[in-house]
Amino acid sequence: MAASMERLRSAQLTRRPPSGGARAAFSLAWLCCCCWGARGSEAVWKSLDDDLLLPYPPSRHGPQHHRYVRDCQLLRHGNTTHESWPGDNSSVGPLTATRAFVSYFPPEGQNRKAVYGHFTVARDPLRTFSVLEPGGQGGCRSRTRATVEETARLGKCLVAQNGGYFDMDTGECFGNVVSNGRLVQTSRGLQNAQFGIRQDGTLVFGYLSEEEVLAKENPFVQLVSGVVWLLRDGEVYVNQSRELECSKTQTTGTFDIFINTMSARTAVGHDKEGRLVLVHVDGQTDGRGLNLWEMANFLKEHGVINAINLDGGGSATLVLNGTLANYPSDHCQPDPMWRCPRQISTIVCIHEPLCHPLDCGGHGRCVLGKCQCSGAYWSGAACDILDCGPSNCTRHGTCTESKSGGSGPG
Repeated sequence: MAASMERLRSAQLTRRPPSGGARAAFSLAWLCCCCWGARGSEAVWKSLDDDLLLPYPPSRHGPQHHRYVRDCQLLRHGNTTHESWPGDNSSVGPLTATRAFVSYFPPEGQNRKAVYGHFTVARDPLRTFSVLEPGGQGGCRSRTRATVEETARLGKCLVAQNGGYFDMDTGECFGNVVSNGRLVQTSRGLQNAQFGIRQDGTLVFGYLSEEEVLAKENPFVQLVSGVVWLLRDGEVYVNQSRELECSKTQTTGTFDIFINTMSARTAVGHDKEGRLVLVHVDGQTDGRGLNLWEMANFLKEHGVINAINLDGGGSATLVLNGTLANYPSDHCQPDPMWRCPRQISTIVCIHEPLCHPLDCGGHGRCVLGKCQCSGAYWSGAACDILDCGPSNCTRHGTCTESKSGGSGPG
């Protein structure tokens, strides 16, 4: 349980330079080194990928059958294996706000630990939230790995965190991925905790069958897979997820160890108003951070209703306005004295409001998340309704789009 929240100044490097006169010389030398590297020198700084927190072995990622998930959950949930919540669509107040915190776990006692992180709230998630492939569109197909900063820059993200899991060796994206209305891939039935947004703005958390992922009626416009459903309808759901998603041993041990290990963590959820919540916690596997029980209770304490756990460990990254805002846990190469952000897979991104579809169907332009239709004949939220005017062709014809592509009736 968290005991306090306060402002925290973020920094990119975790090791302090020497004090006194040596500090100035050290800083100058480091600055020269950084500038040299930025201009294409021999030294290329990248993560060693050494802080691993993997829930499953490389050969598999999650249980296979949706029916198993449905049949093994509590009776009070019936056959429903996910929760839906209407997303906020208000235009009142700031688009997004990120607070840095230092919280203590447990709140009192000699063994309490200080935990650092960030708590982001965003309104109107249908228009302001996206799941983005690594390095841009096609990144999952090409098995690209990119830092959150790189992908966030392409997506013009105001706030960005790492998203779904991936194969550390091949770069393969794991799980379901839908990005801005485009189906990138499905999990082929594998059952892990999911977060998605449907076309009507509904937020969805939990377990989904492949049929639900591919449904054409009110389809998903954003979808990402995590591991472990942290909160379900306001209650901690870690133990139930442990039963539903458990698998064999993995890099950090058993699935229980994955849940109980202290490490850097990230999560996505929502509050009672339907606003999107992103949470990032700094850490180092077995050294700093939170286990998933602590993460779930922290989210519950701060008003989150449903939430899933996203990739953690060395993958945990937060970028604010294009700048790294957390302390990475992976060491750097060529010099492991420093810490570097990892090249990861998908990211979750908060940005200026977008329209759905992005191009307003080719019949208008997107202004602050709303389509402004062109011409006198196209209307509707997506500029997808063709109206030939008051006469509506009466009984002498059918209103169709002009073959020439104009805005008038055909």
